[in-house]
Amino acid sequence: MVKKHHYFIFSLVLIIVALVVFSKLCTITIKHLDNLGSVKISVNFLISMKQDNLDSKIRLISERPGTSIIKTSRWVNDKTLEIFAIEKGSPKGLLTKLYIGPLRTHIPGVYKSVKTSYRASVKPFLTGVSPIVPSTGPITLDFSTPVKKSTLKKEIVIDFEYDLKPGYMVSDNGRLFKDCSHWEIIPKQRLKAGNKYEIKMEGDLKLHRLFKVADIPSVTSTSPIDGETDVKLYSSVVVNFDEEMTEVNIQVDDMLGDIEVAGKIATFKPHTVFIPGKTYNVKVKGVSIFGEETETYSFNFTPIDMQDKWWVEINLRPVQKVCVYKGEKVVRSMVASGGLEDSENRTPRGFFTIKDRGEYFWTERIQEGGLYWVRITGNYLIHSIPRDKDNKIIEEELKKLGIPASHGCIRLKDNYAKWFYETVPSGTLVIIHD
Repeated sequence: MVKKHHYFIFSLVLIIVALVVFSKLCTITIKHLDNLGSVKISVNFLISMKQDNLDSKIRLISERPGTSIIKTSRWVNDKTLEIFAIEKGSPKGLLTKLYIGPLRTHIPGVYKSVKTSYRASVKPFLTGVSPIVPSTGPITLDFSTPVKKSTLKKEIVIDFEYDLKPGYMVSDNGRLFKDCSHWEIIPKQRLKAGNKYEIKMEGDLKLHRLFKVADIPSVTSTSPIDGETDVKLYSSVVVNFDEEMTEVNIQVDDMLGDIEVAGKIATFKPHTVFIPGKTYNVKVKGVSIFGEETETYSFNFTPIDMQDKWWVEINLRPVQKVCVYKGEKVVRSMVASGGLEDSENRTPRGFFTIKDRGEYFWTERIQEGGLYWVRITGNYLIHSIPRDKDNKIIEEELKKLGIPASHGCIRLKDNYAKWFYETVPSGTLVIIHD
């Protein structure tokens, strides 16, 4: 009896093992439907399967980062599964991994998974070539499918020496992928700017294309123009190019400023006003989007001569200050506070002239007052540190001098506000900038 019992258990285990091994067996057929990358994958299981929904059970993953795959699937019967797939966009014909499962069989507790890989059949042809290239290259070639370097070296005909390099991409997991559908021709010597070159390919990749080497960028116009006089005491220097630029350096004598590049236009925004009557020399150099450098372009301009007239600069860059000039000389420079940088409190920028003035004001809406006010424009004043309803200095506002703090007015220390009120005449030019 004991021997029979052992034999029964052994037989049962053997049957279960056989069923599990048998359940894992299947045949996979991959049929290329055309030379554009469409494939039909047929999976034939050797045991009956439950015909469950397949949407979440089938994954197709390309080796090329960013390449997605369009697929449809169906059960032909309880042992046959069909999948139709094509890579989206270009290139195609990359190594694709197929994962199926786990799928339920009709044997309780037994599941089936399938894993394989394939490469769709795609006819190689050129899908893109650089129309304009830097003089140092590269000339980029994009193909419909990966192409071997040896094939390209044999078929490319071009009238300069070059190196050939594939493209590289970084996957989400940080791995580097060599993309042999994207190749770069690197000239061994600089190509001549503005020239057109011919590239040919023989054999299966037969083509004939022209590409142009980028022109050396040049300045087409400036504002102010070269030699211009009576330029405003505060204005941006604008340089226009005939090519889109990525980097521009604008040097203005004895001036600091911020440079902004937008397409073919570069703008130098000064940090402070120009000195009246002084001639400023400007030098410009830049690099185009194709990596070509300009030659140095020089020009000059001269701001208006203020002679011995009073004028005022309100500089809202940190640390904020008010500078009073007479002609080209600074009479007094004072730390100030302008408006908070929101739509309701922002101090207006531009050119103004001083209007009326008074010794005291009170604003009910904000429950603040001030001494020695001088009107710039509208309700925007230059005045002392704010007072409360008892005409006492609001100490916390005093501590904010030098930074944006007001409701739009310009605040000065009391003694400076009094000096300004008593000294700077009505009609005086006021320039407010940041």
